Amino acid sequence: MANTIEAVPESARWAIATQGLTGAYIAISNALKQAVGQEKFEEFNGPLWFAAGKGAKGFADSFGLATETAADVENVMHVLASAAMGPEFKFDIIESTKDRCVGKTTECPWHKRWKEQGLDMDTCGAGHQAWGAGAAESLNPDFAFKLTKNMLHGDSHCEWVVERKK
Repeated sequence: MANTIEAVPESARWAIATQGLTGAYIAISNALKQAVGQEKFEEFNGPLWFAAGKGAKGFADSFGLATETAADVENVMHVLASAAMGPEFKFDIIESTKDRCVGKTTECPWHKRWKEQGLDMDTCGAGHQAWGAGAAESLNPDFAFKLTKNMLHGDSHCEWVVERKK
């Protein structure tokens, strides 16, 4: 067999990449939180994720994805999250209209690595909110994003709302 990346099945490459990315980031987050505390960690982490979310518009434009309605914005966010952070996400839509879309996830690579590493800190609350806010703002500035449930806070799933600004 050739000694190339093609020797590794695509599904295995996705799993390795997802586990490596999310595992390393969760470990780094824990080390930073231990060094500076949760509040300073969130002050540092939030703006990084906001900036990352701002790339959503370029992603949507590159692939011709619609961004007109709340459902469109939410869909781009799901597609981008899976493309950038791996296929371990399980997303569902709870409610969807042109002005409001409620999404949830019951499986998440970030949450899986958090549990595997036995952490008790909030590694993604500020980051998830900031990423969603940056993504929604870049995709369609008429919409806002709000994280309403968080598995790291004991909720059974993460949930968020993309809603037209009033």
